Amino acid sequence: MGDRILLKIEERLERKKKTYYYRISASVAAVILLGTLLFTFNSIFKTNHFITVAAQFGEQKNVRLPDSSVVYLNSGSSIVYPEHFGEDSREITLKGEAYFEVVHKEKHPFIISSAHFKTQVLGTRFIVTNYEKGLASVTVVSGKVKVTDQHSSKSEIITKNQRVSYDDVSGAFIRSNNIESSNYLAWREGRIFFDHAQIDQVLLTLQRKYNVVLKLDSKPYQCNTISGNFSGNDIEKILSSIRFINDMEYSTIKNDTIKIKLKPCKN
Repeated sequence: MGDRILLKIEERLERKKKTYYYRISASVAAVILLGTLLFTFNSIFKTNHFITVAAQFGEQKNVRLPDSSVVYLNSGSSIVYPEHFGEDSREITLKGEAYFEVVHKEKHPFIISSAHFKTQVLGTRFIVTNYEKGLASVTVVSGKVKVTDQHSSKSEIITKNQRVSYDDVSGAFIRSNNIESSNYLAWREGRIFFDHAQIDQVLLTLQRKYNVVLKLDSKPYQCNTISGNFSGNDIEKILSSIRFINDMEYSTIKNDTIKIKLKPCKN
């Protein structure tokens, strides 16, 4: 009889012990599940909140990012970056043109995505140009960057005074060496630099800078290219200078609208 009672007591103790362990295991599992859910929710929360900064036509903007890198936006340009930029990665999206001064962080490369390029750096100074219409390019002022063509996945590593460009008409991915990178920063000093630019691209640049409408009243010709540095706050003075270089006429229709007429190329 005594042995049976002792056996039943031991069985009850064993059942209580198992129940206790089950409860502990369930509690631990609940804590782990809750932590996982919170981590997942927090990750989703981070990736779904973005900040957009835009420079309208006729203005420029400076942006200091959370990692202390600085972005200088040219007219008609914008960047988009996550609210928690720099915590896990440093990735932004660019439309238009911007000059970057990137803080060095070896474990977190700085990545700029644009329509034609993916540009990756550790720490350097460079310009990315990628307006909706026109030539797209990356120009290095100092340091080293890796540029990948978004269409062909072809990559180029470029350093100071080197440039890669993408022509959306021909689809060519072009590398240029021994350029004067400071020329491509002219807009930071209120100047405009053109290097054998087609007249339609010149007019788009002037529209963004001066916030005016330029109507081309004739078709552009291959001979209508512009080179040189131009400065000033009066667009009519700029157009007068261009008129001496290129055969064209212009007339003001309204205060913010100017009509441009080009003359055919001379044989």
